[in-house]
Order: sequence, then C-alpha cells, then structure tokens
Amino acid sequence: PGRRRRRVLDVAASAHRAEQPPEDVYRRLQRHLDSMPIPFPATESGVELRFLRRLFDPEEARIALALNVLPEPAEKINRRLKGDPPLEELRRRLLGLVRKGAINSGAVRRKGRTVPGYGKAPLVIGMFEFQVNRLTRETVEDFHAYMDEGFREAMFTGKTGQMRTVPINAEVAAPGAIGGAVGRYDDLRAYVRATDGPFGVMNCVCREARGLVGESCLITDDHEHCLSIGGSAVWLHRTGRARLISREQFLELLDRAERTGLVLQPQNNREPGFVCCCCPECCEVLSNARRLPRPAEYFRPNYQARVDPGACSGCGRCLKRCPMQALSLADGAARVDPDRCIGCGLCATTCPDEAIRLHPAPQRRVPPRNAQGMYRRIMFERYGVLGTLAKGACLLLGRKV
Repeated sequence: PGRRRRRVLDVAASAHRAEQPPEDVYRRLQRHLDSMPIPFPATESGVELRFLRRLFDPEEARIALALNVLPEPAEKINRRLKGDPPLEELRRRLLGLVRKGAINSGAVRRKGRTVPGYGKAPLVIGMFEFQVNRLTRETVEDFHAYMDEGFREAMFTGKTGQMRTVPINAEVAAPGAIGGAVGRYDDLRAYVRATDGPFGVMNCVCREARGLVGESCLITDDHEHCLSIGGSAVWLHRTGRARLISREQFLELLDRAERTGLVLQPQNNREPGFVCCCCPECCEVLSNARRLPRPAEYFRPNYQARVDPGACSGCGRCLKRCPMQALSLADGAARVDPDRCIGCGLCATTCPDEAIRLHPAPQRRVPPRNAQGMYRRIMFERYGVLGTLAKGACLLLGRKV
C-alpha cells in the first residue's frame, strides 16, 4: 500500500508539473547572465526582462542560454544546443546578435586555426555600450529604470570596478608622484605613446542616452568621447561602432578632455582596451557614484587632491570642475573631502593659483595586468575562493558558466 501511494503521488506531481507553464526563457536568460562576474539581478517589476526582450527574440534568447562567459566557436555552441538550430543557421543568428550588440565575440583557436568565437556579454560594460548609434528612447528608459530598481546597488557593491579614474594630466601631480615603470598605468599619455595601437574613437553611449530622454549635455557638444586601443579598437571598428584614428589624434582627444572638464576612466587594468572621457553629468558611472556618501571607496583612486591654503585665493573655480562635489570653501580657501575625491585632477588643471596638486593616496593599488585578470578578481570578490574555483573547473572541462 505504501508503494502504491507513493506511485499515485508521483503521478499526481508529474501531472501538476505538466500543467505548469514552462519558465519564461527571458527569466532563464536573466539568471544565466547573473552568473557572470558582473551581476544581472532580478527586480520586482521585471524591467530587466523587458530590456532583454528588446535585444533578443525568443529563439535568440534560447541560443544565448547556451553561451559561455568566454567566447567559444559556433561548433561547440551547436553541440550544446544538440544541433538545433543547424550549424549554418546558428552562425547566422550569432552574427546577427553580435551586430545588434546583444552578445560578445572574439577570435578563438579551434583545431589549430583562428575562428570566430561567441560568448554572453554583461549589461555593462557590454550590452548597453554596444547599443551606441542604435539606442531608442524605450531602451534608455528601461535601462534607467533597471538602474534605479536594482542594478545600481549590484554594480557598486564590489571592491573592484571595471573602470578606474586616472589623473587628467600627470603634470598636475606633485613632483615624483607619477612616474617610472610601476606608475605608467596612471599616466595615460605615457601609456599611449608606448603602445603600438591601433587606436579608435566612437560616440559616447551615455551622452546619446541622455539626449534621447531630453537631457542635453551641459558640458560639451562633442559626441566622440570613447577611445579604444589594440584589439578593442579593431573589434569596434569591424562592427561599425568606432573609427580608427592615429596616436596623435588620440592624444589630442585627451587634451580636449582636459580643456572640457571630462574625467578619464580607462578599463581597470594595466593594459586597458578602452578609455572613456566621461562627462560627470551624462556618464552612468560618475552620475550614479556621486550619489554615494563616499565615492572614493568605490573608485579607490591612487591619487587625491590637496590644497595649499596659503596659495589658494578662494576663487571657487575648482568647485565647478569637481565631478564628485569633493571641494568646498572654508576660511577663504578650498578644502578637499578625501572621502569624495576620486583623483581625476580636474580641479588642479585650471587652478589659477597653482594651489592644488595630486598626491599619492594612503594606499596605492596596482590594477590587474589585463582584462582577464580584472574579471578574475571581480569573480573572486563576488563568489569567494570555492565559487571561483568551481567556475574555473567548469571552464576547464568545457562546461557552460
């Protein structure tokens, strides 16, 4: 009787499961993306699903569920999908997803040859930035709503960010503060001069997004703020998002950023693939970080501004240039709040009294060597030792992460 009762219950449970609708493919995709180093959390409103529906049709979402965190050849993805769709159809769909900025791509090795590879992309820096020149007002509204409902908190939780802030010009630092082989990654102009390139520039997606919702940039009318280096420049050029420029033009754009009052934010490693010249009002990272009580905890800058009160005339020009509202006037001189200073140096470049200099922060940090090292560090901070080892083992075994 006990066995018969268990069989009856099993049949009833199976019938109940059969009556339930299958889990939404977009919810499954959200969870799949959330397993990456950069989170993609769920919200009560489900706005993140609406964002995904704008980038993936249901079949594309099903294909994206088979993608790994690192690019893989189409043949491997096809095996994971058990041949559905057929290989040539899969290649066509993957290429279409790359073109509309829904997934990542990159060269991989297969049987001794270099072939195209495809992998899932984080929301930032990834899917949102890939929408440059093709953004719609609806996509921007969904992105901003998602930022408010959960993504902002997830993005600013980790210790290691995808971007870092470097001095706008090494000349505004105290003598000896920046220099030598160790500090070259903090002197962007020195890095560019020592790098072979190629170099690229593209429109700023954040500025484009603000314009679509009726918020014009108050700092500049220029659109090309996002610079790229090396393989990133090549990929962005091939996908039609960037144009190639010379090293001299790259350096000229850095000079323009200094004059305009834009913050330099390279990729957070010693071999950055991109450098964003960011408007404090338009940039999603800067504008959201400014809401934090202590932005310096997120950016963890290697330099901070200091004011010589004896030389400061109290003109207040630096207050207008500071992207984090880290400066105030007290007793007729400017004063820096170290909890808010992110070491960009914009205050120092236009100080008529030369009363402000950048000095090394109490704890200077060496960024990861490259992008892979950066994401490994972010993964470790999010999942811990065991979680990171488990994901690494899956990758070694060819499994999906």
